[in-house]
Amino acid sequence: MKRLIIVLAISISLLSSTTLAFAKDDSFEDPSKCDVAGDILWIRPLGVIQTGLGAVVYVISLPVTIPLKKEEEAKDFLITVPYNYYFKRPLGEM
Repeated sequence: MKRLIIVLAISISLLSSTTLAFAKDDSFEDPSKCDVAGDILWIRPLGVIQTGLGAVVYVISLPVTIPLKKEEEAKDFLITVPYNYYFKRPLGEM
């Protein structure tokens, strides 16, 4: 059971970290229905997980970041940037 949890955690972290690597392609004006469906069914749920994990890591890192006065940078990196990517951009645009 412990091994399964570790494998799932690693798989989710690897899959969610690769979604930020998609480059924007200006050759298409409107996203296809397939892009929108993939965004709704796959990318956005991973965004919820990644943003939630970022929030947990941010809270755990507060004892280190507060004395260093880096809590705002940590919040931007762990919460704000993923949130803006996953939830502020239009559907289907990578």
